[in-house]
Amino acid sequence: MKLGDLVKPAKVERAGSTEYPLLSMTMRNGLVPQGEKFKKRVAGADLSQYKVVQNGQLVVGFPIDEAVLAFQRTLPAGIVSPAYAIWDIKDSSVTDALYLERFLRSPVAIAYYLAKLQGSTARRRSLPNRVFLDMEVPHPRIQEQRRIAAILDEADELRTKRRQAIAHFDTLTESIFHELEAQALTMSRLKLAEACSKIQTGPFGSLLHKEDYVVDGIPLINPMHIRDGRIVVDSSFSITTNKFSELSGYHLFPGDVVLGRRGEIGRCAEVLDTHGPLLCGTGSLIVRPSPHHLLPTYLSAVLSSQSTRRRLGDVAQGATMLNLNTKIVGSLEIPVPPLELQQTFAARVAAVERLKETQRKHLIELDTLFASLQHRAFRGEL
Repeated sequence: MKLGDLVKPAKVERAGSTEYPLLSMTMRNGLVPQGEKFKKRVAGADLSQYKVVQNGQLVVGFPIDEAVLAFQRTLPAGIVSPAYAIWDIKDSSVTDALYLERFLRSPVAIAYYLAKLQGSTARRRSLPNRVFLDMEVPHPRIQEQRRIAAILDEADELRTKRRQAIAHFDTLTESIFHELEAQALTMSRLKLAEACSKIQTGPFGSLLHKEDYVVDGIPLINPMHIRDGRIVVDSSFSITTNKFSELSGYHLFPGDVVLGRRGEIGRCAEVLDTHGPLLCGTGSLIVRPSPHHLLPTYLSAVLSSQSTRRRLGDVAQGATMLNLNTKIVGSLEIPVPPLELQQTFAARVAAVERLKETQRKHLIELDTLFASLQHRAFRGEL
């Protein structure tokens, strides 16, 4: 059936002077109270023009090609951004909301959105309502819809639990670090310039020209490549260059720590021997610990700790974007435990990382399974 046969535009109701819970859209959990997504309020003070969304209504945000949409099913009523569209199911006795949401967030639907988007600017491309409503939706009997939705919910719950397990391991690593701090309250303190053999910013733009960027070159590592304390090089977005030999001063070696110096201050990760040849990018710094003072695992942990990131943020320069330089980083004073304690810390962190890696692999398998289930479900093969 066409989507337009199943849903219709909801009557627009503004918040006015009435107070409602403020809802935000998330990629995985749908609509949630804004406090669960952001640490501070991001909406303006005047909420009078925000749209009221009742329980059971569909909210469609943007960009739609990232499936930013969900049914509101947590509160009797809440409010959402006035830029969002709200839809009603025409007949809930023949269309199940959970099933419809699963389809509208499926790879099949996303492919439709991508093919039909209009506009020239990537993040501002939109899908006209008439095109949205013209999309064909597999529509079995409601009992079958509910069965399919239940299977997909169960599979998705496994993915959620795996992500939660990975997050718990992150908390465990932080606890191990705090335990180390408590063990060495009387430890010596050194400036990074004293405890490191090299602190170097990435190459300036004048060292690289347009023709130096190639598809299959050596990756330039910037903060965007540092995720969950790891360096992740993705060929779909990584910038690479063919000037590896000419930029010998910016080579990254196993044991180096890459520190973001622009934007998100303190994002850092240790370079491992499995990463292959890498270059420090313009937005990063090479921090090479001296083996007589620091182990890279400990250095990465202390630099990424909340207290250090806060200190770096306080001294960073820049009016529009915070920026670190070698002098600021070199003057940072950090606690330096005995190498024996650092080695114990590194061994425990490595054990946690092995468990996390196992969980990550399981999550990839579950993601693949879930995608397969979605394709089968909406082809009538589940």
